[in-house]
Amino acid sequence: MARTERVNAVVTAKTKEALEKLSATTGQSQSEIINIAIQEHLKIKSAKEDINFITREIDRAVDAKLDSYHNRLFRLLAKMTKAIFTSLYINGHMLSYMSNSDISQEFLKKEIEIANKKAYQVLKSGFLEEDVTKLFPSDLKKFDEDN
Repeated sequence: MARTERVNAVVTAKTKEALEKLSATTGQSQSEIINIAIQEHLKIKSAKEDINFITREIDRAVDAKLDSYHNRLFRLLAKMTKAIFTSLYINGHMLSYMSNSDISQEFLKKEIEIANKKAYQVLKSGFLEEDVTKLFPSDLKKFDEDN
């Protein structure tokens, strides 16, 4: 049997009464019941600390894994933006070269405004976010297995 030490505790009258009833119904001494309760409480606290530690470690591992996907996504978006800008720049120069009249140039300005508005609507609609979700699914395990 483990060495025991005396500990004094102050409890409410209601707790004392409940302790006495439990002692009478179980046949255990009040000290045994209190000792068991303290041991169980300490086990629970220890388990919560372990769970918190494990949760933090999982969060770090997930963040580390996602960082490579985020970096890849940003590089992909940067390349796409560069390609789109280049294409628009070349198309704009070609159109301005082809449109020598004021009417053609005015038409070109209006069409560029419309294109900008439509591009903004696409961004606002979430359409691109759906594409990003397809590129980087939430189920990374399946993503890794497929690639």
